[in-house]
Amino acid sequence: MRTTLACLLSAIGLLAAAAPSSAIVGGRDASPGEYPAVAEVTLGGAFGCTGTLIAPTWVLTAGHCGSLTGAAVATPIAWPTPLIDVRIGSITPGAGEHVPVRRALIPPEHLATSGHDITLLELSRPSIQAPAPVAGPSETALWAPGTLETIVGFGVTEEGGDAPDVLQEAEVPIVADPDCEAAYPDEFDETMICAGYPEGGVDTCQGDSGGPMFGRTATGALRVVGATSFGEGCARPGRYGVYARVADDPLRSWIAAQAPAGVAG
Repeated sequence: MRTTLACLLSAIGLLAAAAPSSAIVGGRDASPGEYPAVAEVTLGGAFGCTGTLIAPTWVLTAGHCGSLTGAAVATPIAWPTPLIDVRIGSITPGAGEHVPVRRALIPPEHLATSGHDITLLELSRPSIQAPAPVAGPSETALWAPGTLETIVGFGVTEEGGDAPDVLQEAEVPIVADPDCEAAYPDEFDETMICAGYPEGGVDTCQGDSGGPMFGRTATGALRVVGATSFGEGCARPGRYGVYARVADDPLRSWIAAQAPAGVAG
């Protein structure tokens, strides 16, 4: 993971490894209203991730963002909902629609393997913003190898740098699975998909974790085809960005079981 945070929770007596977070390197400022579904997710008042409103009451982010326990226990324990802050629809940090979180759901396999890196945040009420659902089973062409996708996030604009004042966006191509596996032979599994350029230069980074990799339908509608997961550094040559493969099983079916409206028909 791009960054690792450890915090002592005296209330429950656990040493918890909280999520690494991964803005966009090589990107540009997003335009006002361009991504109403993109969410700024803050954990414990300090640690930032990005997410996507995939249905009126559901935000998708990274598993390592939602999990309080990291790899410390056999079943992931989510952050207490009062410590999860979600703001949706603004390109300026801290300015989006604030919606309290009811609960956080993490696939149980998230700790059993190095994949399954997603969290679903159920909101206490529907957001007024327009959702962007996960691509459905008939939309696999949206994330075929070589397809140019849009990555969006609130993270830093260079490795080890500072967070921007405006939401960032950039384009990266989907990388074929064998090339991704060659780049990450010890980590790659069926729940992951890579995107980026062999020469590097454009990538997600710290603060982008959980943020969307968007594909577009023929009508221009946004679909989530990946959620930022990890990478070796940011925008390094030969080190593609790795994303949760949310538009494919098993992650898509798990998302659909929890939030049916969160997956396109």
